[in-house]
Amino acid sequence: MTRALLVELAGEALAIPADGVRCEVIEAGATTGLPVAAPLLLGLSVIHGRAVPVVNVAHLLGTPELGTAALHVLTEVQGEGVALPADRTLGLTRLPDMAESASPLSAPVTVPSPDGVGKLTVRAVNAAAMVAVVRAHLERV
Repeated sequence: MTRALLVELAGEALAIPADGVRCEVIEAGATTGLPVAAPLLLGLSVIHGRAVPVVNVAHLLGTPELGTAALHVLTEVQGEGVALPADRTLGLTRLPDMAESASPLSAPVTVPSPDGVGKLTVRAVNAAAMVAVVRAHLERV
């Protein structure tokens, strides 16, 4: 089992595993659009003095645009980072061990609710795969 930060975006619960990942939840700042980087990226946001790609999670989920989020979850792997929009944090949970995948998001999995009552269906974020997909996308544009 792996500890994970749970966040919500437009009713979708995402779990960001803590293993090998640095996460920081911050207030969403302005995002400057990059039309050539759409639809994967919403644009760039300046976080701690550097430009960070903001991932269009709706595109990855295959859902309509999710609107403007109040938060960004800065997710860094080996010094490279992306920002994931979020409406709110839900707490911490434990994810079942999952097979390695090149996909940035897992299939839905059920995890214990952070409040200890009931269960939640979440999509686990593979932060390393997310960073790699964004890096490859930006190298092409």
